[in-house]
Formats: sequence, structure tokens, C-alpha cells
Amino acid sequence: MKTNRKVMELVDAIDITVLLIEDSLEDGVTITKAFIESETFYDFKIIRKYTLEGGLSYLKTAKADIVLLDLGLPDARGLKAVNEIYKLYPELPIVIISGYSNVDMIHNALRSGAQEFLIKGESSAAVIRQSMYQAIARKKIELAYQRGEKI
Repeated sequence: MKTNRKVMELVDAIDITVLLIEDSLEDGVTITKAFIESETFYDFKIIRKYTLEGGLSYLKTAKADIVLLDLGLPDARGLKAVNEIYKLYPELPIVIISGYSNVDMIHNALRSGAQEFLIKGESSAAVIRQSMYQAIARKKIELAYQRGEKI
């Protein structure tokens, strides 16, 4: 519990804007429920886009605190979406929620800029939320380290 509190302290925003890029209506509903169930501390604003292009268009004009990303989008299969988002917005934490469970895909996604990789159907609401908190905290630490700051 002490570790969880430390992570949550690094996630200093009470309102978290989540950009969910997921083309499946059913999966999107399931993931969205993860933010509602049992959450008492953070208020989530969930922006839903169904394509990589839609997600990138949103990011051009608005801010998100984190991206939850599917790897099977109609306009981006595999790591294309991770690579595009990371190239354009390297400061933005990315958590992948995918049906792919190939070990090589997971390793490559993490090397490509994702902070977390969750497998659909195997991740509870609590796991999804905790992964988001950790991804946001890890990205803050990474950026501070790059700037030579101490946390």
C-alpha cells in the first residue's frame, strides 16, 4: 500500500484526461467501466476515438494526460500507432490494451515508447487504473531525469 501511495503522489492531477483509442465498441465500454468502478480519488474525463487518425487529430487541439491504445485499429495495425504517437508526443504516457499477447510484440511495444502493456480480458478495472497511475508517474520521472532534475 505504501508503494501505491507513492505512485499516486506523483500523479498530482485530480482530473485525468484519458484518450482512449479503441475501435471496438464492446472493449471501449469495458475499459470505460474500469474508470468508474471503485474509483474514489481521481475524476476521469474519457475522450474516445476509434482510429489513430482521430486520436492524433484530438491531440493537435487538446491535451490528454495519458493514452490508452489498442494495437488493432482500422488505420494502424501493430506498433504503427505507438510509433506515431511517441514520435509526435514523446512526453505523453502510453498504455497499450490489446488482444495481442505475443511476447515479442510486448517487448517491442515497450521499446517503442509504451509504459505498460495490458492484455484484454486479463486486466481487471483495478489493474487498468494502477497501470495508468504507474505510467503517468514513470513518464514524469523519465522526463525529469532527461532534464537533469531530481524527484
